[in-house]
Amino acid sequence: MSAAPIENLELRALEQRERIHKTALELISKVDQAKEQLTFPYILRRRFGQICAAGSAVSFLLGFAIASAFTRD
Repeated sequence: MSAAPIENLELRALEQRERIHKTALELISKVDQAKEQLTFPYILRRRFGQICAAGSAVSFLLGFAIASAFTRD
């Protein structure tokens, strides 16, 4: 056997290790990003207007229901 095939195999193994390392780092960053997007503060910042509108609507309806309970004849 000559040394050339062994060197080729070593180069291929090095390239594969680098590709696997890069893929693992990308996966780790995507997992971190997904974890951040599932936190309550992140969701609250992204949907602040909708949450305020829903809270206002619920508060209005609840206040109307309570007030109507005291003003019935």
